[in-house]
Amino acid sequence: MVEGLIILPAIVMGALIGLVEVFFVHSDEGAMGMTWVAHGLHALPFTILFVFVSMNISFVFGLLNLAITESFAIDLGIRIVIAIIAMLKIAGAAAIAPGVRGVGEKIPHTLIVGALVFAAPYIWEYLLAGIIGPYLPF
Repeated sequence: MVEGLIILPAIVMGALIGLVEVFFVHSDEGAMGMTWVAHGLHALPFTILFVFVSMNISFVFGLLNLAITESFAIDLGIRIVIAIIAMLKIAGAAAIAPGVRGVGEKIPHTLIVGALVFAAPYIWEYLLAGIIGPYLPF
């Protein structure tokens, strides 16, 4: 059975997790002047993208119509891969800050954002859908 494409909840969750990442960027790179703002604003759309992909795995699997797509373990495995890619992107973007050596997001901050990207579909479904969901237009 194909679920619908999850758009607004993915954007809401991505924005919330993106704000967490912006706060982490500020605490880790705040001494660099205004460079942290550009890095933080760059992080927001990418976080929304990663969360969108993570929340719509079931939709894509339903379109494939393969027996392997019914496996919850496959869902988890792909979400783990997406979270790892998100963490690599965060660490890579933080490591290329111009003119400052040794700058970057702290490893726990990167792991927290990666875990949130992984858990976003479950956080939405079991925690926030009942609170925020009724206020979304669809």
